[in-house]
Amino acid sequence: MGDVYAQPKPYILSRSGWGALPADGCSGSNNPEYIIIHHTGDENDALANYFGDDEEGFMKRIQEIHMNDNGWCDIGYNYAVGVNGLLMEGRNVNVAGAHAYGYNSKSIGVVVLGNYDIRDFTVKQEDKLVDLLAWLCYKYTIDYNTHIIGHRDVASKSCPGDNIYNRLSTIKDKIKNRFDIV
Repeated sequence: MGDVYAQPKPYILSRSGWGALPADGCSGSNNPEYIIIHHTGDENDALANYFGDDEEGFMKRIQEIHMNDNGWCDIGYNYAVGVNGLLMEGRNVNVAGAHAYGYNSKSIGVVVLGNYDIRDFTVKQEDKLVDLLAWLCYKYTIDYNTHIIGHRDVASKSCPGDNIYNRLSTIKDKIKNRFDIV
């Protein structure tokens, strides 16, 4: 009989699938203990409105901003949830991230594309986020109850936006239900 707690890996579009640039000199190891939820959060949600259904283009633009404007070695996040729910692979989870100061070497950064202080967080996005988080908790033995947090829990930010942050306890309950033995 298999592991009753096993969580299936959801479909995640690879870096090559969304046209990622190669990482350039990322270093530092990552020992994931936390999952930190983010949003891209530009002030007027212009990127989400500009890219619309082009989730891959949106992801590519975030990587360009992180690498070209911020001078980082790659996109700062390990995974993303697109505005229509597409899951996408970001920075290699085995190297330190660039998404939450003080936590980059002990966390997985998951970003939801868009500004969720002003944009609605859809049921489809939430369901895909739950799929991803349940799998990550299983794969890395992360406590979903205490170690899935919003960026604002570790920084003076509004991130991941009220429309996601206010759903975190419900998201954790949905993950818990997946680990309960039927």
